[in-house]
Amino acid sequence: MEKSNSYVYFALKGNDFDPNEITKRIGIIPTDSWRKGDKGKYNLNIQFACWQLSTEKGKEPLLIDTLVDEIVNKLYDSIDIISELKTELHLESVLEIVMYIDTNPETSTPALGHDLKTIEFLYRTKTTTDVDIYTYNSETLDTKEQQQIT
Repeated sequence: MEKSNSYVYFALKGNDFDPNEITKRIGIIPTDSWRKGDKGKYNLNIQFACWQLSTEKGKEPLLIDTLVDEIVNKLYDSIDIISELKTELHLESVLEIVMYIDTNPETSTPALGHDLKTIEFLYRTKTTTDVDIYTYNSETLDTKEQQQIT
């Protein structure tokens, strides 16, 4: 089976805030962050601020819930701080699940489920989930296309 590019991230988003304040209060260095007005990869003027904690892309192609668990386990002890930050800074939070599904009939498809710890984290932090699903067929991809997925 070819390696997919699936990953999971938790994000705090708001109109305008200093991501360094989030880092300081939570005590975890984000994998990505920006301020409103920063120049983005696809946008010359980002319209919101964001603090993100992400898993490595392609780390786990099938058991997507292990990627969710990785993020939740890192943030679980910060539930109260996250809730306070959301109230103080008027933030929204999302657990984003990005899945790449290989449609090759010879491969397995990913599985996703949430344990009670994850559900508790989502509930107590008032975090929504969003799942983006992309498909590809490793059987028909040439080497260059496969390298872009992984």
